[in-house]
Amino acid sequence: MKRVIGLALIGILALTVMATPLETSADARDAGRLPAPTPAQSRPILVDHTSIALFDHIPDRYIRAARELRMIYFDKSVGANIDSGLDCLQYPSASAAPIGCKRPDPVTGQSTGLVANLKYDRSRWRYQWWPERGCSAWYELVSCFIAQAGPVAAQYDVLSFQFSYGEVGAGSTIASKSAGFFANNKAVNDIYDYEAFAARYPGRQFILWTTSLSRGVGTAESTDFNNQMRAYARANNRILFDVADIEARDPAGRPCFDNRDGARYCEPNNPTKCENFPDDKLDYPAICPNYTTEMNAGHLNSMGKVRLAKAFWVLMAQVAGWTP
Repeated sequence: MKRVIGLALIGILALTVMATPLETSADARDAGRLPAPTPAQSRPILVDHTSIALFDHIPDRYIRAARELRMIYFDKSVGANIDSGLDCLQYPSASAAPIGCKRPDPVTGQSTGLVANLKYDRSRWRYQWWPERGCSAWYELVSCFIAQAGPVAAQYDVLSFQFSYGEVGAGSTIASKSAGFFANNKAVNDIYDYEAFAARYPGRQFILWTTSLSRGVGTAESTDFNNQMRAYARANNRILFDVADIEARDPAGRPCFDNRDGARYCEPNNPTKCENFPDDKLDYPAICPNYTTEMNAGHLNSMGKVRLAKAFWVLMAQVAGWTP
């Protein structure tokens, strides 16, 4: 049975997920802290919208080091979009890349800024869709990650998974202080179990992610959870890919909010498909319309997937040892 333990998270939380929980080590519980995976980072690695500009400054030495890392991440459909964006970058040139890598920003008409080069070879980086059964709700995904990653962990240097915008919709318990991902629950796997699992694999790096967002999600739940994840990563010197921050800032760095704003919006590819949700007077960070052509969902267009792919290279270069 797990005991509730205090966690230093800049005074906000106590951090949950489902199936038979792993046992957190007694020493770690008694010390009032989580077990650290691999050699603990001396500082957090946080990649967000401000990091994208670093892509053009990654030294070739760290591009080579990053592409040699064996990496796997588990995700839903937005993860597939990011995977596609990584493919876009590894073409011999931007002109050789398919149109799906180069469609302009639907809001401004701005180019995606695709910089393709064979040096961005990501052949050792693998995206893996979740199994079809038992890996749907947020509280199932840590269990699924442990079950799926465990048998292959020895084959990879870097492992991770992401919660999607489907897990942070209105009514989700993911950010609950008593029953969410960052709570130490008895019945389900949570951050404690994730860390205990990671600690089994010294020498491996485990990346945390904020969630993807959609035009409709922006919610209180997504905002709270993503803030909790950022605070946790900072307080515990973890590696964080802040997808939510990247998606919720337009190319100029301006914040974007959910579509419950009283403004009519029609999908660029289908101008007869429109929404005009009443203004609820609340502004929750949501994916910018620059990065998706959907009026309520959040799958990435060319601009979105190229920006996320560039940020991922910045992340992996830092995992490989680069300090910008």
